[in-house]
Amino acid sequence: MVVAFVATFLVVSKGLDKKQSTKTQLATVENLKYDQQNNLLSWDDVTNADSYNVSVNGKETSVEDNFYTVALTEQRTEFKVQAKDTTNTYATSKWSKSLIITLEQEESLVAEVNQFAKRILSTSVTLKKVIAIHAKENYLYTTGIFEYGGTDYLYTWETDYGQPIQTDDLQSVLNMENPRRQTIRNSRYEIKNYDTASSFLSRSEYSEQIQNLVNEGYTLNFVTSQAYEAGSDTVGIKGILKAEKSSNTRYFSVDIEIYVGNIGIETAKYTVAVEQAEWKALYEGLFLELTGDFAEYAKELESIQNVNK
Repeated sequence: MVVAFVATFLVVSKGLDKKQSTKTQLATVENLKYDQQNNLLSWDDVTNADSYNVSVNGKETSVEDNFYTVALTEQRTEFKVQAKDTTNTYATSKWSKSLIITLEQEESLVAEVNQFAKRILSTSVTLKKVIAIHAKENYLYTTGIFEYGGTDYLYTWETDYGQPIQTDDLQSVLNMENPRRQTIRNSRYEIKNYDTASSFLSRSEYSEQIQNLVNEGYTLNFVTSQAYEAGSDTVGIKGILKAEKSSNTRYFSVDIEIYVGNIGIETAKYTVAVEQAEWKALYEGLFLELTGDFAEYAKELESIQNVNK
């Protein structure tokens, strides 16, 4: 009888220990939202969570914040998020309800450009956002923000097709499986998030080609823009510029570099300096009007970005 009692006591004790050691599970993530303008997935923060698993069409990534930047590259994208506690105090939450985003157009030039940009990347680089695409002679230039080693950079890829690219044939160019040569141009810049594009357009004096558009009565806005440090004393802006006058709308792929001098304060260098720089110090590395399919791409990109405005 004594042996049986001891055995029973041990079984009960183990059961109690197991019950007492069970971790409280974190709450399920709620309120998933996707901002197409900024390619930003966000959700409500979960109490006691210090990181999150993000599933994009089944591919998981771990992040520390309650948001994640990711471009839509598929016609249908399924997002799920799971809360985690790396201190091992709380159990990982259940997966959230799925958020499914479907591109409105069955054949989207924006989606195909994103797919193309992903295809020409190395395996160690991740596409975050395409900034601009244009053709010059037989080269297709694709500029975007890419993540490498935890840092975001601005890259420009140039793809050689061996023959002149027709500006109304972007669709066919993107569908070509084997272009003659794919190379990355020597133009990797660490990006800057200061709003230099707005600062630049708020000036009373512009670079020559933008000043010409202003003189012709066009209203100017950037569809896309990204600042980068072109040199120790030079700020660059790459993107797509929209020029609008009455019913006439034109799009330009631009790369504007602005001499700002030797300014040591980072915040001043990328904002105030752009506003204060003398107009004679401004010049365009690229100022190319987009036509045909490339203009259609710019229109579609603008439309996607305006969805949640």
